[in-house]
Amino acid sequence: GAQPPGAAAARGDSGGEAVNDILDLPAERDLPPETGHAMRARILGSVSPPPARTPRLRIAVTVAVLLTVASGAAAVVWQRPDRSTAQVLAMGAGELSPTLQEAAERCLQWNSPQRQTRQDPQERPVPVSLADLAVATERGDRTLVLFMNDVGYATCDVESPGTARESGGSATERWPHGDWLPGPVQRLLLTSTEHDGGDVNVSGRVSSRVHRLILDHGDGHTTAARLSEGAFGLTTSHARLKAGNGPELVSYDAKGAEIDRRPLFQAEDQLEHCYASSDGKRIYGKPTSGCRPAEKWGR
Repeated sequence: GAQPPGAAAARGDSGGEAVNDILDLPAERDLPPETGHAMRARILGSVSPPPARTPRLRIAVTVAVLLTVASGAAAVVWQRPDRSTAQVLAMGAGELSPTLQEAAERCLQWNSPQRQTRQDPQERPVPVSLADLAVATERGDRTLVLFMNDVGYATCDVESPGTARESGGSATERWPHGDWLPGPVQRLLLTSTEHDGGDVNVSGRVSSRVHRLILDHGDGHTTAARLSEGAFGLTTSHARLKAGNGPELVSYDAKGAEIDRRPLFQAEDQLEHCYASSDGKRIYGKPTSGCRPAEKWGR
């Protein structure tokens, strides 16, 4: 869905702007109306151990809001102007830049089973390792990493990893329907530089039918995604996407035939079609007749 309209740029602890406690939820007025109802009851957040001069763990929630919604998708708005032109898209641990390596290691610490259990003893942790890293993106001083395995996923938004200014948030969730996807594509994470578009980073899962995936900007331009072991990632540069133009994720099979087209900013519970598993049970989308078949994750 559209991004939170109230998120504003912040400078962290050193910049003097207000910060929220790590477990504070974003103000209800900041949630996009069409996805606010789907937001899970909790947001898992964590930050790195603070420097000695910092009296307590805090996170600048106003810098980037990481939402984990009932559909298992997350969205972040990065509104802070980039401090550099660095832009990296890594598919797997073997492609990490030094900055992304720092971010990945920090995310593993934040999402360790021991820490997850401390945060919520009733929740079954999602164990992840560096070998599970699927997609990582770097834009300026902000990074986003996504780990996926057969159990679930873990993701972190990390600002200035490996420095004294490091901060961020994390989320983790078990797959609600295992390997079943809502059709050929499941968008898990979306970041945008503006509320209604700008430049975006997108990542998620695909079925084995998908051999090519693009983002149709809706203005005559496209951006190709990278595919690797059932994961996809894409990042745009100077795209100036606008939600009003109807940008879409478009997937193609091995013969080049289009097999799926879906709005980029549409929440999973707002999908046009419902999707059913092999036993006919609806597992994605609104209750409607004639559900399309869910597809297996193509790992």
